[in-house]
Amino acid sequence: MQKEKVQNVQTDLQEEVKLLLNSQTNKEKWWIHIHPIREKPWLLKIAMTCSLITTIMLLVGLILFSVMEISWTNIIDPQVFENVQTFSIMLFSFAFAFGILITISWVVTDLDKILNNKMQFILLSVLSLMVINIGILIYVFETNKGAKSKRHLSWKLFGIRKLSIHDVVLCGMFTALTIVFAYTEQFMPQLPNGGGIALKYLPLITLGVVCSPVLSILAGGASALMSLLFLSSGLIISPWSYLLDYFIPMMIPGIISMLKFKITRKNGYISYLNYIIVGFFTFLGIYIIQTISGYFVWVAAFGPSWGDNGWVYSIIYNGISVWALSYPVNQVLMVPMIKVSLLINRK
Repeated sequence: MQKEKVQNVQTDLQEEVKLLLNSQTNKEKWWIHIHPIREKPWLLKIAMTCSLITTIMLLVGLILFSVMEISWTNIIDPQVFENVQTFSIMLFSFAFAFGILITISWVVTDLDKILNNKMQFILLSVLSLMVINIGILIYVFETNKGAKSKRHLSWKLFGIRKLSIHDVVLCGMFTALTIVFAYTEQFMPQLPNGGGIALKYLPLITLGVVCSPVLSILAGGASALMSLLFLSSGLIISPWSYLLDYFIPMMIPGIISMLKFKITRKNGYISYLNYIIVGFFTFLGIYIIQTISGYFVWVAAFGPSWGDNGWVYSIIYNGISVWALSYPVNQVLMVPMIKVSLLINRK
C-alpha cells in the first residue's frame, strides 16, 4: 500500500512538472487568450462597446476636472471648490483605473469565463460606474442559471461549516505561520511611528482563498491575540489602538475571501486579475481601518508629526505604510504562495 501511495505521488509530481514546462515553453500563448470578437454573442459585444465608451468618458471627465477653474462654476468659496475638485479627480481616477481592467476583461473573455467569474465582473462594473454593463450581467446570469446556481442560500456558501480536526490543525498551522511572519517584520524597513512592510497577511489571504474564509478569520483573531506577546508597549496606547491597528486588520483577509473570487492555478488575464482584486481589496480594507485609527487614536493623543490637518497626515502616513511598502510585496508573493497551496490541496 505504501509503495502504491509513493508511486501515485510521483506520477502526480511528474504531471505537474510537465504542465509547468509546457507553460514555460509557451509563454507567448497563455498570458492572454483573446476570444475572437466576431464569435462573441451580440450581448457581449454591446457590453464591450459600452465598457469602452464609459472608460473614454471617465478619462474625459478626469481631464476636465483636472483643468477646471472656479470661474467655470457657481461656487464662491475657493476651499469648497478645491474639496469638490479633489474628490471628483479621485472618483474619476478610481473609476477610470477599474474601467480599463473591466474593458480588457470584456475583450479577452467569453460567456463561460463570465459565468465562472461573476464576482469579478460585477465588482469591477460597479466600481467603474458602468450601469448598463451591470444590467447586462444580471440578464446574462439570470438566463444562464444552472444547477449550481440554484443552490439554497446557506452559511456554507460563505465557508461557514462545522469544523473538523483537519480544519483545527490547519488553522493552528497558519496561525503559527502568521505569527512567524509578524515576528520577522521587525527586521524589515519600518516607518518611524509604526507601520511598514507587513508580511503577516500572506498566510491569512492564502488560508481564506484556498481553504475557508472562516478559518482565515479565526487564525487572524488568534494571531492578533498572540502577537501581544512580542509587540512593543509603545505600539499599543489603548484598547482602541490594538483593535483598529491589529485585531480587525488581521480578520480582513478572511472577510474579503468571502466574496468568492475564483482563484485557480490556471494562467491567463482573468485568473491573475482575481489575484490582484483579492490583494487590492484586502489592503484597501486594512488601509481604511488603520487610517481611522491614525486620526482618532494617534493624532488625538499626540497630534500630527507634521502639518496641521490630522486627516491629511493619517491618510498620507498610512498610505505610505500600506500602498508603498506592504501591498506591492504581498501582491507579488501571494501568487506563488496561493498556487503552491492549491497544488498541495489539489485544487
